[in-house]
Amino acid sequence: MTPTIEYDVIVIGAGPVGETVADRVVQGGLTAAIVERELVGGECSYWACMPTKALLRSASALRSARQLPGAREAVTGAARD
Repeated sequence: MTPTIEYDVIVIGAGPVGETVADRVVQGGLTAAIVERELVGGECSYWACMPTKALLRSASALRSARQLPGAREAVTGAARD
């Protein structure tokens, strides 16, 4: 049987705000657990901050469009992967 672990606070999302909330909770003497489905740090810490994010998103959207039937045919220009 898996042991039960109890926390005072559960933080959903380990982006910059979630990390800060969990840190403040622990500094205040409570226990905290962070639940994250992707990367701890969220977009800012690991996926770039503005204005870099704007540059990366367009390339990601183009790559996704080229993989989607229907959108693939609408994409013009040469692939530069």
